[in-house]
Amino acid sequence: MRPSLRAPLIALSACSTILLAVAVSSPAVAAPSPAAAVSATAHASGTAATDRASVRNAVAKYWTPERMARAIPADGAKPHGSARDQPTPTGPRRSVAPATPTHQPAAAAAAHAGTGIQPATTINASPTVGKVFFHDPGDGLDYVCSGSAINGSAKNLVSTAGHCVYDADHSKWMTNWQFVPYYDHGDRPYGTWYAAQLTTFQGWTSDGDSDWDVGFVNVWRNDGTRLVDTVGGDGIEFNYPKDLYITILAYPAEDPFDGEWQYYCQNNIYPHGSEQIGFDCLLTGGSSGGPFFDRYNNSTYLGYVDGIVSHGPDDVSYSPYFDTDVMNLYNEVASYTT
Repeated sequence: MRPSLRAPLIALSACSTILLAVAVSSPAVAAPSPAAAVSATAHASGTAATDRASVRNAVAKYWTPERMARAIPADGAKPHGSARDQPTPTGPRRSVAPATPTHQPAAAAAAHAGTGIQPATTINASPTVGKVFFHDPGDGLDYVCSGSAINGSAKNLVSTAGHCVYDADHSKWMTNWQFVPYYDHGDRPYGTWYAAQLTTFQGWTSDGDSDWDVGFVNVWRNDGTRLVDTVGGDGIEFNYPKDLYITILAYPAEDPFDGEWQYYCQNNIYPHGSEQIGFDCLLTGGSSGGPFFDRYNNSTYLGYVDGIVSHGPDDVSYSPYFDTDVMNLYNEVASYTT
């Protein structure tokens, strides 16, 4: 991804948008860089309120068990990226280490194996991985995705796909956004966490380009407790080799899956164009945003996130490659306090 000019992240009013890194030339103004961060304050449908109590009450009231059961898998990103002439900038391999929770979660149950891959071992489900629910005001429908809790200084970050935070077809931010870690057939053993701020790339919001289909969500505290202190936080890795053996954990919700529990696959990633990585496994709609884990630890239930499920045909998942631009996006939001 191209190097970009950066600017500080700014807190916004409800559903407002900023475009960072606008470069000025004479006599015209250049278009914003696709690597610029674009953020909006999260809110609930039907209200302009953005404070924690109002958002939590409104979103919790909206997501009845019946509505959650009816929510449909979000469509994957349109696979029209991965062909830019600019090569991926090289940079040092960098990572943020995982964090264990303040109180160790109970022993995890085994996740189910995905279709199309013979897994090397039985993988335990992770309390950091959860099911995402949101409303899309662009088409008026309710959707599900997947996500994972990421370590950072504010201990409140969830990684997911860009199309799980912003509808590029209708130019709308998602509303009523909530994250349910370790969702299990309707049970929520680690509570429900409500979005405070949604962030993705300008390349996604402007063009729906799957090279930039990355999203981060800062969530509110629950009764004063931070997300990572409750479930743990996965590490995140940038500029890694494109041949790692990884584990995907997600909530596929289209046939032959039902979206009620975590499924996994294990395989090697490989380059897909210059800006994406691929992974051969059948994990259907609803998996969007699920983490690509490097070094997933089956005892601590933590790993290093090297990508997210973005798009693909039936038996392949593609992710934007986590390079320096993704690292810069992470650095902008990892310290945002709620």
